[in-house]
Amino acid sequence: MRKYVMLALIMALILGFILGLYLYRLNKVNEQIAFEGEYSRVESKNIIKEAENLIRETSSTENKTSPNTKITEKRYYVDCAHLVQEQEKIKTTLINKTEGEIQAAYIGWTIQKFTPNEIVVYKEINDFCDEHYLLKDVEGQIIVYALDKYGNIRNTEKETGIQTKYLSNIDIEKLKEGITVYGNRELNKQLEDFE
Repeated sequence: MRKYVMLALIMALILGFILGLYLYRLNKVNEQIAFEGEYSRVESKNIIKEAENLIRETSSTENKTSPNTKITEKRYYVDCAHLVQEQEKIKTTLINKTEGEIQAAYIGWTIQKFTPNEIVVYKEINDFCDEHYLLKDVEGQIIVYALDKYGNIRNTEKETGIQTKYLSNIDIEKLKEGITVYGNRELNKQLEDFE
C-alpha cells in the first residue's frame, strides 16, 4: 500500500508539473494576444492620423495665386483726395503665392481682397497724383500739360494734333483759358469730344 501511495504521490507531482506548465503557457499566450491587440490598436490610430494629415495637406483651403490672377492696385492720394486704380495681370514672380507671401511683396499696402483670381491692394500716399491735366489752345492746336499739386504746369504731356479752328467758339474760348481735367479716362473723353 505504501507503494500505491508513493505512486499516487509521484503521479500527483507529475500532473501538478504538467498542469503548472500548461497554465504558464496559457498565461504567456494570453499576454501575447493582449500585446498584439494593443499594438494593432496603436498602429491603427497612427495609420488613421497619417491618413488625416495626408487629406489635410491635399485639400488645403489656403488660397494661392494663379497665372490668371488680376491685381488691382488702389492708390489714394491724400493731398488731392483722388483714388487711382490700376488693374494688371499678375507678375510671374507672384504666381502660386499665398496671401502672406503677397503681403510681403506689397510692403506698406493693405490687402483688401485675396482670391485665387483677384487681388485688391490699397495704399494711402501723402502726395498729389499725377493725373491732373490742363488742355490749352497753343497756336491753333490742343496741347495737354501735366499739372503739379499747386496747379502749375509741370511739363508738356502730349501734343494732340487736334486743330482748334474746327471747334465751336465756346470750346475755343475755354481752351484759351485752359480746361482742367482729372484722370486719364476723363482726359481721353475730353479729347474725343474735340475730335
